[in-house]
Amino acid sequence: MNGLSLFSGVGGMDIAFESVGGKIITMCEIDPFCQQVLRKHWPSVPLLGDIREVSGQYESFAKQPIDIIYGGFP
Repeated sequence: MNGLSLFSGVGGMDIAFESVGGKIITMCEIDPFCQQVLRKHWPSVPLLGDIREVSGQYESFAKQPIDIIYGGFP
């Protein structure tokens, strides 16, 4: 199952998603510190910034369909 992670924080939900066999296709997080943590642990996963500017961006690099959208909503 391919997932789009929104409001990713430092990746807690992403660890859980991967532990049940999920594959993270894209992450979205605005906080600079959290972005550094995500880049360290998932360097090959595209990382988007401000959710308000995401519309359609993931389609430009996501070569696989998104099956589930999940997140740590604020």
